[in-house]
Formats: sequence, structure tokens, C-alpha cells
Amino acid sequence: MNDHLIDRERIRDVLSIGIAVGVLIWGAVGAWTAVTVQNYPWNQWVPFANGASKGVLLGLLAAVGVAVALAGGSRTGWRWAVFIGALIGGGLLGTIRDLLGPPAPAVYFEESIPDERWYGTTMLLHWTGKVVLPAVVCAVILTLLVARPYRRAQSVLAGAALALAGVALLLLPVIASALAPEVQGNGEHVNKGFKTGLICWIVGIPVLAVGMLRTFSLHTGRHGARTERMRSR
Repeated sequence: MNDHLIDRERIRDVLSIGIAVGVLIWGAVGAWTAVTVQNYPWNQWVPFANGASKGVLLGLLAAVGVAVALAGGSRTGWRWAVFIGALIGGGLLGTIRDLLGPPAPAVYFEESIPDERWYGTTMLLHWTGKVVLPAVVCAVILTLLVARPYRRAQSVLAGAALALAGVALLLLPVIASALAPEVQGNGEHVNKGFKTGLICWIVGIPVLAVGMLRTFSLHTGRHGARTERMRSR
């Protein structure tokens, strides 16, 4: 396999792993939110599913940051360039959102946080735990992936990881709804949970389809290459 094809497959692997890791990491952040915010009687599982769905976008942005760093072509300090590119990609949207002001009230009947209380320790803790930490973990994983010598098996595993991420997004609303407490409140809150589950499915279907297609094509290509080698002997 020539260098051009290796670079192309490596970028595809980075995109696949970025999305899969994004679903896992930001889904974990959402689960942390759901567990630590106690007054969620009407949609306790919603932050978990929202985090996993958001992780597709943030993981993809982190992977794009890696691709941009690799496209620069500089071999001096390239690992740091890859790490910083992924970190910026994964954390930029959350950082901008935090700087724009406090988030909308997450708890039923709780008043929004005033600006004078948000801009300070509250925002710093929120930004560190829910923006920077998952972005750093995602960036480290992508940097380690790029640092390894390319192997075709790596691409197969990346495609399988992407397909598993799609399966997780499709199953998440069903599992979370079964484990969460019974929904309380008015129809608006019930609808919010339904919309969150629908977003999971809308995001999960293309993720699963691309992951399966990539895994199948790599497996078929590997089988075809093996058959061709046997014929040439």
C-alpha cells in the first residue's frame, strides 16, 4: 500500500475513532450530569442521551482537528500539533457556549444562574469538568492512534468501533428509559425525553450505516487481496 493510500486510510480511521470515542466520552459526561443533578424527576436520562448524541459532533470535530494538523506536513513536534488540533476541535464549541453566559436551567422550576455568579468559579468548574476533560481524553486517544504505525487491522477495528457506536445510540433511548424513574410533570417534559431519544436514533442510524459499510468494505478488500495472492502463487 503506497503512502497516499495509507494517509487516506489513517484519516478515515481517525474520523471513525473520533466519533466512537466522542459517543463514549461525552455520553459519560452526560451520565455524570444525570447522576449528580438529583432533581431530575421528569427526564433523568436525558443528559446521558444528549451527551452521547453531542459526542458524535464533538468527536468528529476533534478528528477534523487531527486531520488539519496532519495535513500541515510538519514532522517537528507533530504529535503536539495533533493533540492541540484535537483538543481545540473537541472543546471549542463548549468553550464558546460557556463564554456566552450560563446554560439554560437544567432543573425543573430552578431559576437560571445570574451572570455575576456564573462568570467565576462556577463556569471554571463546569468548563473544566464538562468541556476540557472529555476533550483532553479524546485528544489523547486520537494522538496515540496516529502515533502508531498503520496496520490494515486498525482500519477494521475503527470501522467496527464506529458501528458499535451507532448501535449504542440506537439502544440508548430504550435502555435509559427502562432504567430511569417514571416521568413526572407535564407533557412538555415528556416530549423533551421523546425528542432526545429521536435525536439519538437520527444520529445513530447514519453512524451505524457508515460503520457497517466501512467494516464490510475493508473485510471484502482484505479477502480479495488474500485470494489474489493465492492465485499468483
